Amino acid sequence: MLARNGMNPTNIGALLTKEKVLLPSEVVGNRHTRKDGIARGWNRNTVVKILQNITYLGHVSNGNTKKVSYKSRKILIIPKEERTIIKNMHMAIIDQETFDIVQDMIASRRGVRTKTYDWLLKGLVCCKECGKKLSLVPQKKKTKTTFYLRCNTYASNTKLGLCTPHSNNLEKTTSIIIEQIKQRCRQFIDEEKYYKLAIKSKEKILNTRYNIKSEILVLEKKVRDLNNKIDQLYDDKYNGVIQSDDFVRLSTKYAENRKALEERIKQLETRTEQEETQVDIGRIVKDFVNMKEITRTMLVSLIEKIEISENKEITIYYRFNILNMVENNLTNIN
Repeated sequence: MLARNGMNPTNIGALLTKEKVLLPSEVVGNRHTRKDGIARGWNRNTVVKILQNITYLGHVSNGNTKKVSYKSRKILIIPKEERTIIKNMHMAIIDQETFDIVQDMIASRRGVRTKTYDWLLKGLVCCKECGKKLSLVPQKKKTKTTFYLRCNTYASNTKLGLCTPHSNNLEKTTSIIIEQIKQRCRQFIDEEKYYKLAIKSKEKILNTRYNIKSEILVLEKKVRDLNNKIDQLYDDKYNGVIQSDDFVRLSTKYAENRKALEERIKQLETRTEQEETQVDIGRIVKDFVNMKEITRTMLVSLIEKIEISENKEITIYYRFNILNMVENNLTNIN
């Protein structure tokens, strides 16, 4: 819940270290210490690994690594999309919605240069011209410090002139963006045509989800049938019922068919997860409008990205297409 409520992995690690929470390696009995005898503390990478671990959803991930060859000790990390995920193998300790929100929050922080300051729109705001994230620049005076947004491309290559500063007052920009999002959400709630469109969209999603799950069940049965056929082939070859050439030809054919079916099942499962997220749009929009204080968690749930152009135009891209369909999604800081 710390991550969902907006605390970044570095601060979570510092809190766990302060409260003397055992590291995973210590829990399993591997109590490493530094040379000075002091136990190691939590770091950002350890926290991120835990936050991204699907085991806490009740799933099991197989085929995460493999050896280069049996002669080598080198191990390759397999990309997540190529791993075999077996769902609901044990009791989950977090829900899918919380897991997805945290993944979006982790992704939104990538590519942001400034690490000293934490701010509401961090990682969501980017440069329209070059696509890079915008970071903070403090302007310190005797009485107060004022923060301004700045393009990362400009900051790292100022002399080359690859982009412009995109310097905008953070407080003013944040206020304009929050009000623009609230206005969009009110439009969605107030206008009957969007309500009808949302209901129709939800019904379509539910029907699609049912059809997808039905297709998955059919495909899984076909995979089981192919596994039985492959097992029977081994028995027939062992008993001399079929020749080696026929065994190779048939087993290769069955294996290829099985692989195609398994890939199709993965595609359908991904679609199901995406549809699940879209059904909650009404609740997310209403929560945003009714909240007195907007949190980073709320923004990440609703916003894909926010572009700010050189001439100070703001374009907001929402995670839900129905919100992107509403007019006037472009405003100006001036």
